[in-house]
Amino acid sequence: MSETDAGAFLSRWDADEWEHDEETGGLVHLLRADDAVQAGLWKPGETAGSPIEVELVAHETVLVLAGTGTLQVDDGPEIQLAAGDMISLPKGARTTWVVDDGFTEFWVYSNSEA
Repeated sequence: MSETDAGAFLSRWDADEWEHDEETGGLVHLLRADDAVQAGLWKPGETAGSPIEVELVAHETVLVLAGTGTLQVDDGPEIQLAAGDMISLPKGARTTWVVDDGFTEFWVYSNSEA
């Protein structure tokens, strides 16, 4: 990620720089992180094929860039996800993800109450 002189943040969806994500055990590439919004890329790494349980600390919107998976929200029915799918989830949702090793998503956490 790099920040331009105009305050814009720039990266690529095929980024090479990934960090361990403590929350999920996967890998994350941050585009932006401040008090109002966090955004970046996520992929499962070694957690592919295993259930990943996350209670959302903010509203989350996801665009699946590659791969497939399932998502269960608050013990509801499984939602099938594939490249091109978008989903937006409320703060506090209890989620269970199972994704393949090719899964990559662009995500945005919003802390706005509006």
